[in-house]
Amino acid sequence: MEGFSEEELRRQILNFLKDFKELMGQGHYFVKEHHKNIQTLKNLGINARIRDEIILSVAMENYSSGPNPDEYHPGYYWIFGKDLDAIEIYIKLKIVANNNGNERAVCFSFHPSEHPLKYPFRS
Repeated sequence: MEGFSEEELRRQILNFLKDFKELMGQGHYFVKEHHKNIQTLKNLGINARIRDEIILSVAMENYSSGPNPDEYHPGYYWIFGKDLDAIEIYIKLKIVANNNGNERAVCFSFHPSEHPLKYPFRS
């Protein structure tokens, strides 16, 4: 949140979510199949379609942090959280451009948070 006014940050969050969800709707989307992400679906008894619906439901009040510089690849990632069955889910999202310039929405993390998340725009 540093370096941005609250109004500018809100605008960036809304723009990111709009772009991310548009890419999902166009099929330009994937989830990293990390063990934690796969295990979370099993533990919660949900499938990929429900996970994707949860991601599509992410809104301003679910924002926790970002844009955060990605240490490993160009660009920035965003952190959101959702409560599912009294479990706080950590959701790490990013829009990635591939070599030919096409963008894809990527969910890097979808698992129980390891630390409580802060939600600056939750009322």
